Amino acid sequence: MEKRKVQITGGGTYFITLPKRWAKQVGVVRKSEISLAPTTAGSLLVVPEGVKRDNRVVINIEEKEGSVLERAIIAVYIAGFDVIEIVGKRIIPEKRRLIRKTTQSLVGLEIMEESQEKIIIHCLISMQDFPADMTVRRIFSITEAMLTDAVTALLKGDEELSHDVIERDSEVDRLVLVVAREFRLLLRDLLLESEVGHSRLLFHAYQSVAKQLERIADHAVKISKASLTMIAPVERALVKEIEVLACSCHEIIKGAVDSFMAGTPDLANEVLEHRTKTEQWENNAHRLFFTQENPQNIPSLATLLDSLLRIREYGFNIAEIALNVAVPQLLQNRHLE
Repeated sequence: MEKRKVQITGGGTYFITLPKRWAKQVGVVRKSEISLAPTTAGSLLVVPEGVKRDNRVVINIEEKEGSVLERAIIAVYIAGFDVIEIVGKRIIPEKRRLIRKTTQSLVGLEIMEESQEKIIIHCLISMQDFPADMTVRRIFSITEAMLTDAVTALLKGDEELSHDVIERDSEVDRLVLVVAREFRLLLRDLLLESEVGHSRLLFHAYQSVAKQLERIADHAVKISKASLTMIAPVERALVKEIEVLACSCHEIIKGAVDSFMAGTPDLANEVLEHRTKTEQWENNAHRLFFTQENPQNIPSLATLLDSLLRIREYGFNIAEIALNVAVPQLLQNRHLE
C-alpha cells in the first residue's frame, strides 16, 4: 500500500498524486479521465477510463461429462460471467442436450451461437432487472405457498397437489442462483454498490436469507414426497393438531422475513422468543405418534414433523440475520443524530 499526503490549492481544492507505476500499468496519461466512486465503507475507488471488465469465460468439455459439465456451467453463471463459451473437438448430441437443459434452468441464459465445436451462451439480465429485495420477496412468496400446500396435500391425501409442490421447487432454485450471482458480481465490481443501492454486507444478508428460504422449500418438497407414501388418511382428530403445529411454523417464517425486509429488530426479537417454546412444540409433536390409530402412517408423519421442526430453525436463522442487519444500522443512525 502506498500513502499520499493531501494537498490543498489556493482555491481550497483537495488533490493527491497518483502512483507512477500504477498509472503506467493502467494507461493513465495526461488529460486521461478517471472516475471517483465513494463506497459505503468510506473509501474512494479510483477507476481509470481504460480499465475493461473481462466478463467472458471458456469451458473446455473434452473431459467433462454429465453432472460435472452441468456444475461447471452453474459455477461460472454464479461467478457473474456474461458470456460462457463452451468448446470441444466435437460436441456430441448428448452434451448438447445437457447444455440446453442447464441453460434453460438458469434465469437469463440464452444460447446465441452454436457450431460443431462451440456453443456460446449469453446472460441477458442485469442486477437492475432483479433487485435483491424483490427477488427475495418472490422466493418467500413461492416458498410460503409450497409449505402451505405441502401440509394440505399430506392431510387431505391430494397427490396432484403434492406433485405440484415438487415441481415448484425448481423456480425457487433458479431465483436463489440469481441472488448468488448478483452477490458475486458485487464482490468482483465494487462500483456496482452505488448502482444497485446496496452494500456488499447487506447483499450478503439477502443471499443468506435466500439460502434459508431455499432450505424451507426443500423441506416442503420432502413433506410432499412423504404424503405420496401415506398408506391411510390422517385421522380427523390429528388433522387439527398438525395444522396448529404447521401454523406456528408459518408465523415464525413470515415474522422473520417481515422483520428482515422492514429492518425492525423488535419484530425479529419477538420471533426469536418462540425459540424458548421449542421443547414444548416437540413434546406436542411427539404426542401425535401415541394418539394416531394407523401405525403405517408413522414414517410419513415423522418426516412431516421433523421437517416442520427444521423449518422453525430456519425461521429463527432469518430473524437473527434481520437483527444483525438492523441493529448496527439503528446504532449508526442514532450516532449521526
